[in-house]
Amino acid sequence: MKRFIILLFFCLITLGSSVVVAQDRSENVEAAKIAYITDKIELSPDQAQKFWPIYNEYETKRRELMRNYRGGYRRDLEEVSEQEANARLNEMFETKERELALEKEYVAKYQKVLSAKQVIKLYRAEREFTKLLLKRLDHRRANK
Repeated sequence: MKRFIILLFFCLITLGSSVVVAQDRSENVEAAKIAYITDKIELSPDQAQKFWPIYNEYETKRRELMRNYRGGYRRDLEEVSEQEANARLNEMFETKERELALEKEYVAKYQKVLSAKQVIKLYRAEREFTKLLLKRLDHRRANK
């Protein structure tokens, strides 16, 4: 089963490297991420059915939090007054606190479905998957 999921992952990544629209590429990456995480944290079918809606809800809230944070910081830093820079720092810390609170809230939700070890494996799998994507991107850029 593990080999099948890993093979599926690499097939999806390979598909993502062909010339397709960005949305298709995004969907392929998302499918590969689901397969990768499912394998790494050893989700049973019952756990997967309960876990993925919770995870997707968390990801949506986290993306929205980060989008709101980044939205106001497009201006060049040289154009910002010291007072505005201090306000940015304060907002950065407030956003990090909100992100931590969100993470704690969802760890509690995850633990209704997963063991504590599986939750730790989840965080590890997310980091590993991101590293794989970045490596793949670097490889594609080097070959162009």
